[in-house]
Amino acid sequence: MPPRIAVAGIVAFWIATTGYVAYRDVWPRLFASGPPPVAIELADEAKQNVPAKWTLYRNGQPIGKLTTLMKYHDATDEFQFTYRYSKLRLEQGGVALEVPDATSDVRMTRAGDFKEQALSGKLEVVAGKSRFGGQIDVRGTVSGGTLTGHGSVKSSFGDFEADLEPVPVRQGQPLNPLQPVNRIAGIHGGMRSWVVHEYNPLQDALADLIRKQLAKSGLPLGAAKPKEPLLAEVAGEQRVLSWQNQDIPCWVIEYRRKEDAIARTWVQVRDGKVLRQEAFEGGEALRFERED
Repeated sequence: MPPRIAVAGIVAFWIATTGYVAYRDVWPRLFASGPPPVAIELADEAKQNVPAKWTLYRNGQPIGKLTTLMKYHDATDEFQFTYRYSKLRLEQGGVALEVPDATSDVRMTRAGDFKEQALSGKLEVVAGKSRFGGQIDVRGTVSGGTLTGHGSVKSSFGDFEADLEPVPVRQGQPLNPLQPVNRIAGIHGGMRSWVVHEYNPLQDALADLIRKQLAKSGLPLGAAKPKEPLLAEVAGEQRVLSWQNQDIPCWVIEYRRKEDAIARTWVQVRDGKVLRQEAFEGGEALRFERED
């Protein structure tokens, strides 16, 4: 058992990792109250089997690259979303988090039900002249409506691993403004609005594990407060997006909490291709800009 300060460091390392890679990738998992009026065409997307490339921006500054791909697994009749981050760098308060490579995989059924999620990556933390690195591997599977899994971290502070607490999982295809997809079908102006709820079983399980480890180190942390639902709606009129030196007519899905817009998805009118996804939270602005 590492000493208390080492455990705290390991946990802090995990928080920094999940706080950017997992949180920014899979937050929030959005489930609608009733069938959403727009959907990801899973079978159509899997047939294309072509990676989409994105540039990530934080507060207007480029911070890394992302490649997304969907595959179909005939043996299980499931669809796999793969998100591979590269050359990712996040700076905050004189500390830099560098992620040379990190991959997130999500598996879903044909109906869009969540089945499995995994996150693995290599990263380094740079503070002044100090630099330390590590690897993270977190995996969760859903059985009987419950997610269970295991997480491990290998770092300069030491190694840490534990099982994740079971978390109930809802059914239904998510539409997530921070998890880029190739295209969104069935979108048009004047559509009815719909309510979405932020729900992320893997994040819930990780948060519970982190709280327990912090408590063991004498650093108790209260549970996060549940967030109010979001209202999603499509703007009644098309908007023009300046993309790769072109003016592209787009439909814009906007997600609001009370009066504040916290996320937008820009969808090309002509073919439903997603060109930009952006989110705003806690004074931060994150944007995924399509390259191809």
